[in-house]
Amino acid sequence: MQSYVVKAAAWLEILAGAIFVILPDIACNLLFRATPDSLAWPLARWVGITLLALGIACLPSKTTELHGRAVPALFLFNAGVAVLFLRVGTTAVIHGPLLWPAAILHSFISLALLFLVLFPKGDRNGHQQA
Repeated sequence: MQSYVVKAAAWLEILAGAIFVILPDIACNLLFRATPDSLAWPLARWVGITLLALGIACLPSKTTELHGRAVPALFLFNAGVAVLFLRVGTTAVIHGPLLWPAAILHSFISLALLFLVLFPKGDRNGHQQA
């Protein structure tokens, strides 16, 4: 399950990142129903969350397993974006048709990743597997 969750989360972020790089106006309009010029606050926070997660992912790891730095980094990114999107959805007037689905999706992904952070492979149910 860990491999599937990590790979799915990573590819989803790659796809979303590519869309924001190639079609930022469309992506911003679908999430916030606004063009990027009016989105300084959410986009600045989003970039900050992404850079934090990237920094964690790039730190050297003592393990070669997926859990090394990828899982905590993906958790931080998804949890941070979920909180950001939930805040924008509840406090701002700028939100498009995909804001709430994206907030819910990132919330579920972060919960699945939190389980993997708290209980790494081999340490589920309080038992070490050989």
